Parts: sequence; structure tokens; C-alpha cells
Amino acid sequence: MRCRTSPVVPVFVPVLVLLLAGCAGTAPKPEFVRPLAEDSIIDANDKVAVVVAASPGVVLQPTEKQRLTDLVAQQIAAMQAANAAGDERSYRVEVDLTRYDKGNALARAMLAGLGQIHIDARVTLLHGESGEQLSVFKIEKTFAWGGVYGGVTGIEDVEPAFAAAIAATVTATAEPPAAQ
Repeated sequence: MRCRTSPVVPVFVPVLVLLLAGCAGTAPKPEFVRPLAEDSIIDANDKVAVVVAASPGVVLQPTEKQRLTDLVAQQIAAMQAANAAGDERSYRVEVDLTRYDKGNALARAMLAGLGQIHIDARVTLLHGESGEQLSVFKIEKTFAWGGVYGGVTGIEDVEPAFAAAIAATVTATAEPPAAQ
């Protein structure tokens, strides 16, 4: 007796893998408190300093802070290169983490929605020299998948999408690429 596989299985498995890969790497949309003016968009030759800080009550290790700072700076550098160069300006991007919760991998593995990962921040774009506030927005990234995917995904897998959302906002990139 021959065992036949349904023709749906060869199509279903790759589609399922692509869907699952999207969640941790999907960049969230900003919620503007103060919109970004067109003349404040970071372009190719602008200098950018990134500062990450934790709000009171948010636990953030120095290595995590440095990793997030580097990720945001790298994403901004990659995206600003796509913008036409204007006069050289300097900016400061302040990322104030209001929530940094690694969640619980075991809980995520047992049931979707439990043990969620959260990274929330209030981001302020400042003029480098004057300190003038140019834009303020909130970014909230949550990961809540369950099963094996939820169990093996950590906060380090979610941070690139969070950083990409910040970079896409300050460089006015319409759609941030899915972070890898």
C-alpha cells in the first residue's frame, strides 16, 4: 500500500513558515505625538546621535542598552542613505524605553498570548545643535506567538523590527523593510 501526501502539504508548509517568520520581524507603526516636519527628515549626509534610556521602573542591562543603541543607529544609517543629500545637519534621536519585557519563552511555547515580549518607547527627534524638539512619537512592539516559534523567539529577535520602525519614521521611509 502506498502512502500519498496531499498536494496541499507542499504548499502549506512554506506558506506557514513565511507567516511565522513575519511576526517578530514586522516593524510597528508610529503613533505621533508631534508629527515629523518635512524639513526635519534625516537625509544621506546628516549626522545622527542615538541615545537609549530606560524610564523609571524599566530594567535594562548595559549590554541590552548598547545593543539597542547600535541597532537603531545602524538602521538609521542604512535608511538615510536612500534619501537625497541636502545640507549637512545634526540630529539626536532619544529613545526612552517605557516597557522592555522579555516575557517567558516557556509560557509562549505552551500557549499563544502568554509570556509576551514587549518593547515600547517614546522617541524624540531633536536638532543636534539647538536641542529643538522636531518630532515625538511612540513605538510599541509586541510578540505573542505560541508553540515552538514562540518558545524559540527571544527579545533579540524582536529588537531589529523595533529599531527599523524608529529608523523608518525619522528618515520618512514609507514602509520599513522586514528586519532580519
